[in-house]
Amino acid sequence: MTPSVVIVSNRLPISIKRTDHGLEFYPSVGGLATGLAAYVNDKRNKWIGWPGIASDDLTKSEREEITLELRKSNCYPVFLTQKQLDDYYSGYSNSILWPVFHDLEVRPDALEQHDKWWKAYKSVNSAFAGVVLALSDNNSTIWVHDYQLMSLPLMLRAVRPRAKIGFFLHIPFPSLKHFKQIPSAKRLLDGILGCDLVGMHTKRYTDNFLKACTDLTRDLVAPGQVIQGTHITRVTDFPMGIDYERFSKARELSAVKKEYRKHQRKYKGLRVILTVDRLDPTKGLVERLEAYQEFLRQNKPIRGKVIMVMLAVPSRTEIIEYKELKDHVEQLVADITKEFGTKTWQPIDYMYTTIPVESVTALYQVADVAFITPIRDGMNLVAKEYIASRPRRDGVLILSSTAGAAQELTDALIVNPKKQESMVDALYKAVKMPKRELRERVTNMHAHISTHTVQSWAKTFMGTLQKPLPGSAARTTRSLTRDRQQDVIDGLRRARHPAIFLDYDGVLAPHIINPAKAVPTKTVMAVLEKMSHIPNLDMAIISGRSKDDLMAWLGDLPIPLVAEHGACIRGESVKPSAKSKGRGAVTPLNLAWKRLTKTSPQWQFDVEPILEKYAANTPGSHVEAKDYSLVWHFRGASPYYAQKNLVILRRILKRHIASYGLEMHTGDKILEIKPSDVNKGVAVERLLNEWNKKSPVDFILCLGDDYTDEDMFEVLPTNAYTIKVGRGPTAARLRAKSVDETHNLLKKLVRLR
Repeated sequence: MTPSVVIVSNRLPISIKRTDHGLEFYPSVGGLATGLAAYVNDKRNKWIGWPGIASDDLTKSEREEITLELRKSNCYPVFLTQKQLDDYYSGYSNSILWPVFHDLEVRPDALEQHDKWWKAYKSVNSAFAGVVLALSDNNSTIWVHDYQLMSLPLMLRAVRPRAKIGFFLHIPFPSLKHFKQIPSAKRLLDGILGCDLVGMHTKRYTDNFLKACTDLTRDLVAPGQVIQGTHITRVTDFPMGIDYERFSKARELSAVKKEYRKHQRKYKGLRVILTVDRLDPTKGLVERLEAYQEFLRQNKPIRGKVIMVMLAVPSRTEIIEYKELKDHVEQLVADITKEFGTKTWQPIDYMYTTIPVESVTALYQVADVAFITPIRDGMNLVAKEYIASRPRRDGVLILSSTAGAAQELTDALIVNPKKQESMVDALYKAVKMPKRELRERVTNMHAHISTHTVQSWAKTFMGTLQKPLPGSAARTTRSLTRDRQQDVIDGLRRARHPAIFLDYDGVLAPHIINPAKAVPTKTVMAVLEKMSHIPNLDMAIISGRSKDDLMAWLGDLPIPLVAEHGACIRGESVKPSAKSKGRGAVTPLNLAWKRLTKTSPQWQFDVEPILEKYAANTPGSHVEAKDYSLVWHFRGASPYYAQKNLVILRRILKRHIASYGLEMHTGDKILEIKPSDVNKGVAVERLLNEWNKKSPVDFILCLGDDYTDEDMFEVLPTNAYTIKVGRGPTAARLRAKSVDETHNLLKKLVRLR
């Protein structure tokens, strides 16, 4: 069965507004909704986003109505309060991220609010994570969109380690200089790197992203890849297109024809220079008006023969910069009109409004020149829509080099929006361009955008996400240096809901000849005791030890214990009592052990006598019989006899291993036989799923020393701090030299919290 697809974006493809007759639902107009229509129309898939109205303004019955109505379109809401929207959306997303990602300066008063807004941003991303996790599983493909949700991939990876997670950024990724302005810059990178595939509009943006990863993380950055231990995040450019067919056939619609005739009458006898943008500081509207003003000054004969039609769509009207921009634009329009306007000619038709898509399409068709010169723009689909709408393969496109679309539409007149003379010269060339050159340029651009559509963009991204990484780099494990210890400490300090998984032998206690004497020291117990009572921290001991050993040594700790590598578990949801002090207080129910393996223990009656026979023939060795596994220990035996009999045992036991569905492994001076469905990784996933019900786990530390711990390392998300203690091949990100080194790290973590 094809895995389900979960699409996550700040807004849904269905818009909602309140009317005198109640709530009204209607399709959103936009490239993303169009490009992903094929996915959201499939009943197996889901689209998650904010419905567009603050939850404070909705009654309980209205929220229920929205939920039920959206479900008809496979959409699911994330309800947000007005306070969350003010801090997460207007604050962090649009007063900090938006200007920084467009290489603009952030207002000092906005940076002063960073910590408060960042907290809200994480909280909202966590709210989105809760809905996504409730509607997905480990086989899902999850596609997260845009700058409002950059922390989300990491939150999802913590719970869905095997899901395919993609992220696409619809705005530019800034230069390193600008990106480092954000105090939370590294944490944003960590969030994005929780996914398998990062997509951006252009190679310039992906290069900027990789430079930021090189500078701000300790991950290994390769061409088109960021390698984090065993996890690799691909970083690739996917230029977004438009619904070409829709715009190219729009002239046949009666509503568009009607609007076209209206615009024709209004601008009769004039060359129309069109600008269509949201009123946003990144769009270069002021610079555009000033360039048009200079164009009129330098070309007196053109006056009275051209008109700039400026459609400025209201945007983020609650943000100070946008209010100031509106005043500036309107003052410039008034100045230009005063300087050049006559009784029979107005140089500018300024519209600060939102108009129907049919009217916009008609404007594209009537315009002789599209003047699209943003200071910085991720792609700019207006440029592509204009070309697609031209019925006679005519029209001149002036496009700034800083728009993503300029990388594809090279037959446009490419200008520098920060150099006025560049735009003035382009305006003159546009109104004087010979028809033959004009049509040749537009024909070339038509050929490109007709094949590189928004539908092909979505298909290419999803196809890449599903493909295995070609030529994957070898796993990289790095030493647990002082700096990397500090990374772990910093990660725990920032975490709201940390989780820690610890093996016992080789991590908390050293390996010794007689395993029964590997009792935890007072120091280790003191550290575990303190850790077990840290608020909001979840911790578990996941060991190969029997449940009797774990209960005898660690049973008083109010934490989950996993015995025999995941064969049984005690206390999945165990919590310290609110009144507990010190070593007490778990409910009797939580002390019950639960069997996880489904394999019958009958196999032990056949295998144990064989092990005992060869233990008797190997002085210094012995057999440990656990409830669900058997272990032959030969640490105290002569290496010659131990190795000789190990070879014989492995050959003899093969038949039993196959018939009972068992696994046989050679570890550190041991031979272990256990059911194949016993796995530490399964136990870790089980615990994480339980803990995430409280709130998303946002920090994971896992320490192990042998082959069974590799199962934990493999299933944990790539951002988890996985530490292998000792030598040997491993999937862990980091390597500690000894038990003493792990003890020192745990002591530091206890002092921190």
